[in-house]
Amino acid sequence: MSKYLAFEEGKKAAWLSVWTLLGIGVAEVIISTSTGSLTLLADGLDSLADSLISFIVWFGISMIQKPKTKFFHYGYGKIESFAAFLAAIVVIVLGIFIAYHAYERFIHPVETTNPEITMITLLAAGAISLHRAFRVRNIAKKYNLISLNLDAKNSIKDGSASFVGFASVLAGYFGIPYMDAVGGLIIAGYIFFMAYVALRESTLVLLDATNNPNLSIDITKYVHEKFNLYTSDVRIRPLGHTIEAHINVKLDPQLTLKDTLKITRDLQGSIADKFKIKDVIVIPVVPSQ
Repeated sequence: MSKYLAFEEGKKAAWLSVWTLLGIGVAEVIISTSTGSLTLLADGLDSLADSLISFIVWFGISMIQKPKTKFFHYGYGKIESFAAFLAAIVVIVLGIFIAYHAYERFIHPVETTNPEITMITLLAAGAISLHRAFRVRNIAKKYNLISLNLDAKNSIKDGSASFVGFASVLAGYFGIPYMDAVGGLIIAGYIFFMAYVALRESTLVLLDATNNPNLSIDITKYVHEKFNLYTSDVRIRPLGHTIEAHINVKLDPQLTLKDTLKITRDLQGSIADKFKIKDVIVIPVVPSQ
């Protein structure tokens, strides 16, 4: 499948997540107003935030397909990681809001009503979120889309949080005090953990840090073993869903321009195929005496 079709499939998955999570969130928030359950409200707000995250992810994947411009010489590959970074900030703000209200519920307990409706709602929300999450995750892994993978992880977190919320409400149903507030705090904990993971992964890409530090060593060995050439420097630059490699290769200064061009082209094609790198830039250098 071409990259265009891959991005289109990723966009469709993210767009469907937007509306699925939005529907779940709105339903949970509305029902929470009649039951007074903080856990259900927290889960609903979490779903609404995840819907916003899915929208940011959809926008980021859409931008990836834009061609290079005179202002963005490397294209828009990193906007996917930037979208994931923005989504993580939204998640952190949401977590703080939920944690604060859970603390308030500890200080000033509020009795919830109709816990059966709350539990049914949480079970339904969890099942739908997990079903969507695993489908989205398969697409994200298939095409190595960072922000879509974040979207899937958030949906998994959202579904898991719904089941945790169900357990909290169930415990409160059997007379264990403060479980509604505990459920809100647990969901906030889920949110903070996912925010940490998203910030770490997206920030590394934005700062040009590679998550495979041995790749440059592997390329150096490959160039020497297959082409009997030496490299003076190999640098890896992540571009969101793909990477770029800059390779300085030591060549004999007596080589003709034709031979030099042939060697660099052979290196580019071979390294790109071997290591699945989109852009390979080979720079001939004269060995130091």
